Amino acid sequence: MKQAYLYTLLAVVFWSTGPVGSKAALLAARGRSGLSPTQVAFWAIATGWLLLLMISLARGRLRRLRDVSPRGWMVLLAMGVFGWSGYPVAINYAYTCLPMPDALVISYLNPAFVVILQGAFFGRAVRAISGWEQITDRPAQRNIVPLAVGMLVCLLGVALIATEGRLGTLGRTRSVAGALAAVFAAFAWGAYSNLGRFVAVRPGREPRGMSDVHNLAAMTAGLGVMGIGLGITGQLRPPVGYQAGVYLGALGPAHVTAWAPIAVMALLNYALGYTLWLGALESAARLGQAHKLPALTYLVLVIAIGLGWLVLHESFGPAFWQGAALIAAGNVVNLWPSKRRTVGRAFPCPPAEAARLVSTCSHMTAHLDRQLRG
Repeated sequence: MKQAYLYTLLAVVFWSTGPVGSKAALLAARGRSGLSPTQVAFWAIATGWLLLLMISLARGRLRRLRDVSPRGWMVLLAMGVFGWSGYPVAINYAYTCLPMPDALVISYLNPAFVVILQGAFFGRAVRAISGWEQITDRPAQRNIVPLAVGMLVCLLGVALIATEGRLGTLGRTRSVAGALAAVFAAFAWGAYSNLGRFVAVRPGREPRGMSDVHNLAAMTAGLGVMGIGLGITGQLRPPVGYQAGVYLGALGPAHVTAWAPIAVMALLNYALGYTLWLGALESAARLGQAHKLPALTYLVLVIAIGLGWLVLHESFGPAFWQGAALIAAGNVVNLWPSKRRTVGRAFPCPPAEAARLVSTCSHMTAHLDRQLRG
Protein backbone atom coordinates (compact mmCIF):
# COMPACT_ATOMS: atom_id res chain seq x y z
CA MET A 1 0.00 0.00 0.00
CA LYS A 2 2.97 2.35 0.35
CA GLN A 3 3.11 2.89 -3.40
CA ALA A 4 -0.64 3.53 -3.59
CA TYR A 5 -0.51 6.07 -0.76
CA LEU A 6 2.50 7.79 -2.31
CA TYR A 7 0.82 8.05 -5.72
CA THR A 8 -2.39 9.37 -4.14
CA LEU A 9 -0.62 12.02 -2.07
CA LEU A 10 1.38 13.18 -5.09
CA ALA A 11 -1.84 13.35 -7.11
CA VAL A 12 -3.47 15.38 -4.32
CA VAL A 13 -0.61 17.89 -4.34
CA PHE A 14 -0.68 18.14 -8.13
CA TRP A 15 -4.49 18.49 -8.23
CA SER A 16 -4.24 21.37 -5.78
CA THR A 17 -2.69 23.47 -8.53
CA GLY A 18 -5.93 23.11 -10.53
CA PRO A 19 -8.19 25.52 -8.58
CA VAL A 20 -5.40 28.08 -8.20
CA GLY A 21 -4.33 27.93 -11.84
CA SER A 22 -7.93 27.98 -13.05
CA LYS A 23 -8.75 31.05 -10.96
CA ALA A 24 -5.61 32.84 -12.10
CA ALA A 25 -6.50 32.15 -15.74
CA LEU A 26 -10.13 33.19 -15.21
CA LEU A 27 -8.98 36.48 -13.70
CA ALA A 28 -6.86 37.18 -16.77
CA ALA A 29 -8.17 40.13 -18.76
CA ARG A 30 -7.86 41.32 -22.33
CA GLY A 31 -9.78 44.53 -22.55
CA ARG A 32 -13.26 43.72 -21.27
CA SER A 33 -13.34 40.12 -22.43
CA GLY A 34 -12.33 37.13 -20.37
CA LEU A 35 -12.08 33.39 -20.57
CA SER A 36 -14.89 31.01 -19.68
CA PRO A 37 -14.25 28.14 -17.23
CA THR A 38 -14.81 25.58 -19.98
CA GLN A 39 -12.27 27.35 -22.23
CA VAL A 40 -9.68 27.28 -19.48
CA ALA A 41 -10.35 23.59 -18.80
CA PHE A 42 -10.20 22.71 -22.51
CA TRP A 43 -6.88 24.41 -23.21
CA ALA A 44 -5.33 23.09 -20.00
CA ILE A 45 -6.45 19.54 -20.83
CA ALA A 46 -5.27 19.96 -24.45
CA THR A 47 -1.84 21.12 -23.29
CA GLY A 48 -1.70 18.28 -20.75
CA TRP A 49 -2.63 15.81 -23.49
CA LEU A 50 0.22 17.08 -25.66
CA LEU A 51 2.71 16.79 -22.79
CA LEU A 52 1.52 13.29 -21.90
CA LEU A 53 1.72 12.27 -25.57
CA MET A 54 5.34 13.48 -25.77
CA ILE A 55 6.22 11.61 -22.54
CA SER A 56 4.53 8.43 -23.83
CA LEU A 57 6.38 8.67 -27.16
CA ALA A 58 9.71 9.17 -25.42
CA ARG A 59 9.08 6.14 -23.18
CA GLY A 60 7.76 3.98 -26.02
CA ARG A 61 4.46 3.47 -24.22
CA LEU A 62 2.09 4.02 -27.13
CA ARG A 63 2.62 0.44 -28.31
CA ARG A 64 0.63 -0.68 -25.26
CA LEU A 65 -2.49 0.78 -26.87
CA ARG A 66 -2.39 -2.15 -29.31
CA ASP A 67 -3.03 -4.46 -26.35
CA VAL A 68 -6.49 -2.94 -25.79
CA SER A 69 -9.37 -4.97 -27.20
CA PRO A 70 -12.28 -3.40 -29.15
CA ARG A 71 -14.50 -3.60 -26.07
CA GLY A 72 -11.72 -2.03 -24.05
CA TRP A 73 -11.79 0.97 -26.39
CA MET A 74 -15.49 1.40 -25.63
CA VAL A 75 -14.65 1.68 -21.93
CA LEU A 76 -11.87 4.19 -22.66
CA LEU A 77 -14.39 6.27 -24.61
CA ALA A 78 -16.70 6.23 -21.58
CA MET A 79 -13.79 7.30 -19.36
CA GLY A 80 -13.19 10.25 -21.67
CA VAL A 81 -16.85 11.27 -21.70
CA PHE A 82 -17.23 11.06 -17.91
CA GLY A 83 -13.82 12.15 -16.66
CA TRP A 84 -12.50 14.50 -19.30
CA SER A 85 -15.60 16.26 -20.63
CA GLY A 86 -18.55 15.51 -18.35
CA TYR A 87 -16.78 16.28 -15.07
CA PRO A 88 -15.19 19.67 -15.96
CA VAL A 89 -18.25 20.93 -17.86
CA ALA A 90 -20.68 19.89 -15.08
CA ILE A 91 -18.56 21.28 -12.25
CA ASN A 92 -18.02 24.61 -14.03
CA TYR A 93 -21.75 24.88 -14.70
CA ALA A 94 -22.46 24.18 -11.02
CA TYR A 95 -20.01 26.90 -9.98
CA THR A 96 -21.83 29.44 -12.15
CA CYS A 97 -25.33 28.47 -10.95
CA LEU A 98 -24.79 27.77 -7.25
CA PRO A 99 -23.26 29.70 -4.37
CA MET A 100 -19.68 28.48 -4.08
CA PRO A 101 -20.18 26.80 -0.64
CA ASP A 102 -23.09 24.71 -1.96
CA ALA A 103 -21.22 23.79 -5.14
CA LEU A 104 -18.13 22.73 -3.20
CA VAL A 105 -19.98 20.60 -0.65
CA ILE A 106 -22.08 18.79 -3.28
CA SER A 107 -19.17 18.22 -5.66
CA TYR A 108 -17.06 16.86 -2.80
CA LEU A 109 -19.36 13.86 -2.68
CA ASN A 110 -17.04 12.46 -5.37
CA PRO A 111 -14.92 10.37 -2.93
CA ALA A 112 -18.12 8.68 -1.76
CA PHE A 113 -19.09 7.92 -5.37
CA VAL A 114 -15.62 6.44 -5.98
CA VAL A 115 -16.15 4.00 -3.10
CA ILE A 116 -19.79 3.22 -3.98
CA LEU A 117 -18.90 2.41 -7.59
CA GLN A 118 -16.19 0.02 -6.41
CA GLY A 119 -19.05 -2.29 -5.43
CA ALA A 120 -20.43 -5.33 -7.18
CA PHE A 121 -23.51 -3.64 -8.69
CA PHE A 122 -21.49 -1.22 -10.81
CA GLY A 123 -19.15 -4.08 -11.72
CA ARG A 124 -21.98 -6.24 -13.06
CA ALA A 125 -23.42 -3.34 -15.08
CA VAL A 126 -20.13 -2.46 -16.79
CA ARG A 127 -19.10 -6.09 -17.33
CA ALA A 128 -22.23 -6.50 -19.41
CA ILE A 129 -20.63 -4.05 -21.86
CA SER A 130 -16.91 -4.79 -21.51
CA GLY A 131 -17.18 -8.53 -20.89
CA TRP A 132 -14.16 -8.35 -18.60
CA GLU A 133 -12.97 -6.97 -15.27
CA GLN A 134 -9.42 -6.82 -14.00
CA ILE A 135 -10.43 -7.37 -10.37
CA THR A 136 -12.23 -10.71 -10.17
CA ASP A 137 -12.51 -11.09 -6.39
CA ARG A 138 -13.46 -8.47 -3.81
CA PRO A 139 -12.85 -8.46 -0.07
CA ALA A 140 -15.10 -10.90 1.72
CA GLN A 141 -15.50 -8.44 4.59
CA ARG A 142 -15.30 -4.64 4.61
CA ASN A 143 -15.89 -2.58 7.74
CA ILE A 144 -18.09 0.17 6.34
CA VAL A 145 -18.52 2.09 9.62
CA PRO A 146 -15.05 3.70 9.87
CA LEU A 147 -15.18 4.47 6.16
CA ALA A 148 -18.56 6.23 6.38
CA VAL A 149 -17.66 8.08 9.59
CA GLY A 150 -14.34 9.23 8.16
CA MET A 151 -15.94 10.58 4.99
CA LEU A 152 -18.71 12.37 6.89
CA VAL A 153 -16.12 14.05 9.13
CA CYS A 154 -14.13 15.08 6.04
CA LEU A 155 -17.27 16.44 4.37
CA LEU A 156 -18.07 18.46 7.49
CA GLY A 157 -14.58 19.91 7.27
CA VAL A 158 -15.21 20.86 3.64
CA ALA A 159 -18.48 22.56 4.65
CA LEU A 160 -16.73 24.54 7.41
CA ILE A 161 -14.06 25.76 4.99
CA ALA A 162 -16.52 26.52 2.19
CA THR A 163 -18.89 28.52 4.41
CA GLU A 164 -16.12 30.11 6.51
CA GLY A 165 -17.74 28.60 9.58
CA ARG A 166 -21.31 29.67 8.77
CA LEU A 167 -22.94 26.30 8.16
CA GLY A 168 -26.42 27.84 8.29
CA THR A 169 -25.83 29.48 4.91
CA LEU A 170 -25.84 26.12 3.12
CA GLY A 171 -28.82 24.99 1.10
CA ARG A 172 -30.27 28.39 0.22
CA THR A 173 -29.91 27.97 -3.51
CA ARG A 174 -32.94 27.49 -5.75
CA SER A 175 -31.03 26.29 -8.80
CA VAL A 176 -32.06 22.67 -9.22
CA ALA A 177 -30.05 22.46 -12.45
CA GLY A 178 -26.92 23.65 -10.67
CA ALA A 179 -27.37 21.14 -7.85
CA LEU A 180 -27.93 18.31 -10.33
CA ALA A 181 -24.83 19.38 -12.25
CA ALA A 182 -22.75 19.21 -9.05
CA VAL A 183 -24.11 15.74 -8.25
CA PHE A 184 -23.43 14.59 -11.81
CA ALA A 185 -19.86 15.94 -11.56
CA ALA A 186 -19.33 13.87 -8.40
CA PHE A 187 -20.80 10.78 -10.09
CA ALA A 188 -18.73 11.35 -13.25
CA TRP A 189 -15.54 11.44 -11.21
CA GLY A 190 -16.51 8.22 -9.44
CA ALA A 191 -17.26 6.54 -12.77
CA TYR A 192 -13.99 7.69 -14.33
CA SER A 193 -12.02 6.44 -11.33
CA ASN A 194 -13.57 2.96 -11.55
CA LEU A 195 -13.88 2.34 -15.28
CA GLY A 196 -10.16 1.69 -15.71
CA ARG A 197 -10.45 -1.82 -14.29
CA PHE A 198 -12.86 -2.79 -17.09
CA VAL A 199 -10.54 -1.91 -19.99
CA ALA A 200 -10.21 -5.34 -21.59
CA VAL A 201 -6.96 -6.41 -23.24
CA ARG A 202 -6.38 -8.86 -26.06
CA PRO A 203 -5.79 -12.53 -25.12
CA GLY A 204 -2.33 -13.18 -23.72
CA ARG A 205 -1.57 -9.50 -23.06
CA GLU A 206 -0.65 -8.11 -19.63
CA PRO A 207 -3.47 -5.92 -18.21
CA ARG A 208 -1.44 -4.26 -15.46
CA GLY A 209 0.65 -1.08 -15.60
CA MET A 210 -1.42 0.71 -18.25
CA SER A 211 -2.74 3.70 -16.27
CA ASP A 212 -0.73 6.21 -18.31
CA VAL A 213 -1.94 4.97 -21.70
CA HIS A 214 -5.50 4.64 -20.36
CA ASN A 215 -5.32 8.26 -19.27
CA LEU A 216 -3.97 9.40 -22.64
CA ALA A 217 -6.65 7.56 -24.60
CA ALA A 218 -9.44 8.83 -22.34
CA MET A 219 -8.11 12.40 -22.61
CA THR A 220 -8.22 12.11 -26.39
CA ALA A 221 -11.90 11.12 -26.32
CA GLY A 222 -12.84 13.79 -23.78
CA LEU A 223 -11.01 16.53 -25.67
CA GLY A 224 -12.89 15.63 -28.83
CA VAL A 225 -16.25 15.98 -27.08
CA MET A 226 -15.28 19.28 -25.42
CA GLY A 227 -13.84 20.66 -28.65
CA ILE A 228 -17.07 19.94 -30.53
CA GLY A 229 -19.09 21.68 -27.81
CA LEU A 230 -16.86 24.76 -27.78
CA GLY A 231 -16.83 24.88 -31.56
CA ILE A 232 -20.65 24.90 -31.70
CA THR A 233 -20.83 27.74 -29.14
CA GLY A 234 -18.08 29.75 -30.83
CA GLN A 235 -15.69 29.61 -27.86
CA LEU A 236 -12.94 27.52 -29.44
CA ARG A 237 -10.29 30.23 -29.42
CA PRO A 238 -6.87 30.06 -27.72
CA PRO A 239 -6.12 32.34 -24.75
CA VAL A 240 -3.75 34.60 -26.68
CA GLY A 241 -3.10 38.10 -25.30
CA TYR A 242 -4.50 37.47 -21.82
CA GLN A 243 -2.50 38.54 -18.76
CA ALA A 244 -2.95 37.13 -15.25
CA GLY A 245 -1.86 38.78 -12.01
CA VAL A 246 -0.19 36.46 -9.49
CA TYR A 247 1.84 36.77 -6.31
CA LEU A 248 5.02 34.75 -6.22
CA GLY A 249 5.43 34.53 -2.46
CA ALA A 250 7.80 37.13 -1.09
CA LEU A 251 8.65 38.32 -4.60
CA GLY A 252 5.41 40.28 -4.71
CA PRO A 253 2.92 40.76 -7.57
CA ALA A 254 3.72 39.86 -11.14
CA HIS A 255 1.88 39.74 -14.47
CA VAL A 256 2.21 36.59 -16.53
CA THR A 257 0.55 35.34 -19.66
CA ALA A 258 -2.56 33.25 -19.12
CA TRP A 259 -0.69 30.36 -20.71
CA ALA A 260 1.54 30.14 -17.59
CA PRO A 261 -1.13 28.91 -15.12
CA ILE A 262 -2.68 26.83 -17.91
CA ALA A 263 0.67 25.10 -18.54
CA VAL A 264 1.14 24.41 -14.82
CA MET A 265 -2.33 22.86 -14.63
CA ALA A 266 -1.67 20.90 -17.80
CA LEU A 267 1.48 19.23 -16.50
CA LEU A 268 0.69 18.76 -12.80
CA ASN A 269 -3.09 18.58 -12.55
CA TYR A 270 -3.99 16.75 -15.74
CA ALA A 271 -0.98 14.90 -17.19
CA LEU A 272 0.53 13.72 -13.89
CA GLY A 273 -2.27 13.94 -11.30
CA TYR A 274 -4.85 11.90 -13.20
CA THR A 275 -2.28 9.28 -14.24
CA LEU A 276 -0.99 8.87 -10.69
CA TRP A 277 -4.56 8.49 -9.40
CA LEU A 278 -5.36 5.65 -11.80
CA GLY A 279 -2.06 3.99 -10.91
CA ALA A 280 -2.78 4.32 -7.19
CA LEU A 281 -6.23 2.73 -7.55
CA GLU A 282 -4.79 -0.16 -9.56
CA SER A 283 -2.02 -0.75 -7.03
CA ALA A 284 -4.39 -0.62 -4.03
CA ALA A 285 -6.98 -2.82 -5.76
CA ARG A 286 -4.47 -5.67 -5.92
CA LEU A 287 -4.53 -5.65 -2.12
CA GLY A 288 -8.28 -5.10 -1.79
CA GLN A 289 -7.64 -1.66 -0.23
CA ALA A 290 -8.75 0.76 -2.96
CA HIS A 291 -11.60 2.05 -0.77
CA LYS A 292 -9.06 3.67 1.59
CA LEU A 293 -7.73 6.13 -1.02
CA PRO A 294 -10.70 8.40 -1.97
CA ALA A 295 -10.93 10.17 1.41
CA LEU A 296 -7.36 11.41 0.96
CA THR A 297 -8.57 13.55 -1.95
CA TYR A 298 -10.36 15.84 0.53
CA LEU A 299 -6.88 17.22 1.23
CA VAL A 300 -6.96 18.90 -2.19
CA LEU A 301 -9.12 21.70 -0.77
CA VAL A 302 -6.73 22.33 2.13
CA ILE A 303 -3.59 22.45 -0.03
CA ALA A 304 -5.32 24.50 -2.74
CA ILE A 305 -6.29 27.19 -0.22
CA GLY A 306 -2.69 27.29 0.99
CA LEU A 307 -1.49 27.72 -2.59
CA GLY A 308 -4.12 30.42 -3.11
CA TRP A 309 -2.66 32.33 -0.17
CA LEU A 310 0.85 31.94 -1.59
CA VAL A 311 0.17 32.59 -5.30
CA LEU A 312 -3.00 34.73 -5.40
CA HIS A 313 -2.54 36.52 -2.07
CA GLU A 314 -5.90 35.29 -0.76
CA SER A 315 -6.66 35.22 2.96
CA PHE A 316 -8.48 32.67 5.10
CA GLY A 317 -9.97 32.71 8.59
CA PRO A 318 -10.09 30.41 11.63
CA ALA A 319 -12.72 28.18 9.98
CA PHE A 320 -10.03 27.02 7.56
CA TRP A 321 -7.98 25.52 10.37
CA GLN A 322 -11.06 23.93 11.94
CA GLY A 323 -12.07 22.38 8.63
CA ALA A 324 -8.52 21.22 7.90
CA ALA A 325 -8.38 19.54 11.32
CA LEU A 326 -11.65 17.73 10.63
CA ILE A 327 -10.41 16.55 7.22
CA ALA A 328 -7.23 15.26 8.85
CA ALA A 329 -9.24 13.54 11.60
CA GLY A 330 -11.57 11.95 9.05
CA ASN A 331 -8.61 10.47 7.19
CA VAL A 332 -7.17 9.10 10.43
CA VAL A 333 -10.47 7.30 11.08
CA ASN A 334 -10.57 6.01 7.51
CA LEU A 335 -6.97 4.80 7.50
CA TRP A 336 -7.06 3.22 10.94
CA PRO A 337 -6.01 -0.43 10.45
CA SER A 338 -8.73 -3.05 10.81
CA LYS A 339 -8.78 -6.82 10.48
CA ARG A 340 -10.08 -7.86 7.08
CA ARG A 341 -10.17 -11.13 5.19
CA THR A 342 -9.74 -11.31 1.44
CA VAL A 343 -10.36 -14.21 -0.88
CA GLY A 344 -9.18 -15.22 -4.32
CA ARG A 345 -6.71 -13.63 -6.69
CA ALA A 346 -6.70 -9.90 -7.33
CA PHE A 347 -5.99 -10.31 -11.05
CA PRO A 348 -6.87 -12.96 -13.62
CA CYS A 349 -4.04 -15.38 -14.23
CA PRO A 350 -2.37 -14.87 -17.65
CA PRO A 351 -2.52 -17.96 -19.92
CA ALA A 352 1.26 -18.56 -19.86
CA GLU A 353 1.40 -18.43 -16.07
CA ALA A 354 -1.66 -20.68 -15.81
CA ALA A 355 -0.01 -23.25 -18.07
CA ARG A 356 3.15 -23.25 -15.92
CA LEU A 357 1.09 -23.66 -12.75
CA VAL A 358 -0.88 -26.57 -14.22
CA SER A 359 2.32 -28.25 -15.41
CA THR A 360 4.00 -27.82 -12.02
CA CYS A 361 0.96 -29.19 -10.18
CA SER A 362 0.80 -32.18 -12.55
CA HIS A 363 4.48 -33.05 -11.95
CA MET A 364 4.05 -32.71 -8.19
CA THR A 365 0.96 -34.93 -8.24
CA ALA A 366 2.70 -37.58 -10.34
CA HIS A 367 5.76 -37.53 -8.06
CA LEU A 368 3.60 -37.86 -4.95
CA ASP A 369 1.68 -40.74 -6.53
CA ARG A 370 4.92 -42.60 -7.30
CA GLN A 371 6.14 -42.08 -3.75
CA LEU A 372 2.90 -43.44 -2.30
CA ARG A 373 2.91 -46.47 -4.62
CA GLY A 374 6.57 -47.18 -3.83
